[in-house]
Amino acid sequence: MAEGFYDEDMARRQERLAATPDMAAQRRVMLDLLGLGAGERVLDVGSGNGIFAREMLEAVGETGAVCGVDSAPAMVEMAARICPNAKFLKGDATALPVEDEGFDVVTASQLLCFVADNDKAVSEMFRALKRGGRAVILDSDWGSLVWNCRDRALMDRTIAMLTGPYADAHVPRTLSRRLTAAGFEIAERRVHAVVNWQPDPDSYAQQTVGFIEPMMEASPEFTDADWETWRADQEETAAAGEFMEASPEFTDADWETWRADQEETAAAGEFMFSLNRYIFSAVKP
Repeated sequence: MAEGFYDEDMARRQERLAATPDMAAQRRVMLDLLGLGAGERVLDVGSGNGIFAREMLEAVGETGAVCGVDSAPAMVEMAARICPNAKFLKGDATALPVEDEGFDVVTASQLLCFVADNDKAVSEMFRALKRGGRAVILDSDWGSLVWNCRDRALMDRTIAMLTGPYADAHVPRTLSRRLTAAGFEIAERRVHAVVNWQPDPDSYAQQTVGFIEPMMEASPEFTDADWETWRADQEETAAAGEFMEASPEFTDADWETWRADQEETAAAGEFMFSLNRYIFSAVKP
């Protein structure tokens, strides 16, 4: 599903999302858990835009190496541009195009949600690791999402569409069992919350909205009337200090008014977006 979902337009949106402070903070947490050392070989499964690969390559130094695997050609192309000193391969997480026991570290962020056979994907990560190697896997449970709104039923439909490309929107609930079944020993489990109290343009919440509009337009079940109702709902919630989407139909004056409104209403503490991401650290004995 990820291959068809991440066309060139979605790849560009994903690059903007990765540049947000929220995602930069997430990568710092991942790097801390990985504890990369000079000379290590890293396999990044679902390497996406290559920004994290670039940061990991800096950590392992000139004697180390990073290999990324992604099923979406647009993402492989973007990653090669962003991190030209790493190697990026087009491939499936359930049939990784890499040798057995060739890596010291395997990592995957927001990947398993797209994979239909997570047991096979985890088994492939285990195969690619050397004995004593470690895996660090991050994924969201969208059941943890809190996104304030006026029209809950419509927001629920919107979130259902946002998570539509996922094979499993609740990966962390079963990942402990899958890791153990593959042969891993779980070293640590940790939660990383993405929380926005203001709808800043570079927040994760605001950038996530950039994924919603094209999906609404492409969904036969989400009519033009639904789209207009959803936008009206967001305008109402903004007026109450919650959230509104910025769209191309807004003029510069509208945008400035919206920003001023958000600053005032954010001060009231009424906006909230919160999503839990769960990080699993495991070792191949």
